[in-house]
Amino acid sequence: MNRKPWFLAVGMLFACLTITGCKNEPTADFSADVTSGRMPLTVQFTDLSTPGASPITGWHWIFGDGEESTVQNPSHVYTWDDTFNVSLEITTAAGNHTELKLNFITVTPPDAGTVETVMLPGDVPLEMLWIPAGAFAMGSPDYEQDRSANEGPRHDVTFVSGFWMAKYELTKRQWLAVMGTLPWAGQPFIQVYPESPAVYVSWNDAQDFVGAINVLTDKNFRLPAEAEWEYACRAGETARFYYGDDPSYAYLGNHAWWDGNANSAGQQYAHVVGLKEPNAWGLYDMAGNVWELCEDDWHGNYTGAPAYGYAWVDEPRGPNRVARGGSWVIQGAAARSATRSSNTLDYAHSSIGFRLVSQVPIRRLAR
Repeated sequence: MNRKPWFLAVGMLFACLTITGCKNEPTADFSADVTSGRMPLTVQFTDLSTPGASPITGWHWIFGDGEESTVQNPSHVYTWDDTFNVSLEITTAAGNHTELKLNFITVTPPDAGTVETVMLPGDVPLEMLWIPAGAFAMGSPDYEQDRSANEGPRHDVTFVSGFWMAKYELTKRQWLAVMGTLPWAGQPFIQVYPESPAVYVSWNDAQDFVGAINVLTDKNFRLPAEAEWEYACRAGETARFYYGDDPSYAYLGNHAWWDGNANSAGQQYAHVVGLKEPNAWGLYDMAGNVWELCEDDWHGNYTGAPAYGYAWVDEPRGPNRVARGGSWVIQGAAARSATRSSNTLDYAHSSIGFRLVSQVPIRRLAR
């Protein structure tokens, strides 16, 4: 009996199964409509897998940013800049197969000043501007006109990633849309226009607002770190103000509501946002109008301050918080980019408000 053909057949079958699978085993593959772009980047993934002898019964996508999906052809939004590996595992009765594509999606940050609009209840817009990564010298030099000792020592701060900051101080309309309350009602020294800043809100009140808006929007809103605030305010400028030194305050009125054109001019209230000239990154009212609350505990100087732009928070937390930017009540010196102030947690006033930032997802900060 000639057994050679039988051995040949077995050998060919073995080679087929081990080398090519004879199309009986699944093969995972996929494509994307875009593989690069600016954040936030929406990518539509398409499953190109071949099932082999059995139909595909499951898909497991890993997008590289901590998010996953079990949809066959998912759409995914990348919300920060980086290069991401993507993998797809398919499941069939004959077995599983995984395709991993390294450095498959590249997301770049927006340009400085790029606008992202978040819609609040009642179709109330909240415009956020992109603040790019970078570094700056925080505080004022010893020779700066009208400086205070609490503005030093001047020190370098680095931001390894950018962040979103509100284009304007939070308005009464935005507060009402989220909280449904009018804390300024019946209080003195207010302007009732909905687009003027939400005032008579304390640091504790601002935290309540942050919690509420994050539930409504599923975002990562918070108060800015003091370093973030000054970095965004200066927008690359090292002078006393974000528009220059202005030693005689001759041009301050073009950029800010302060004592000279508000309080002493008989307009004793915070004005509608966005009426003055913005800084180089498109942020309005970073000088004057209302003091803007920050996340940080108050420290009398910058000795020991963080070098990477995080909020400077004590453990346990202190009794006072930082406010920046000056207001409609203050003299010109207090509208400088380096000026600092502090308040207790429950202090509310017609000259105090806040501005939101939206942070890079915590997963990235922890990497």
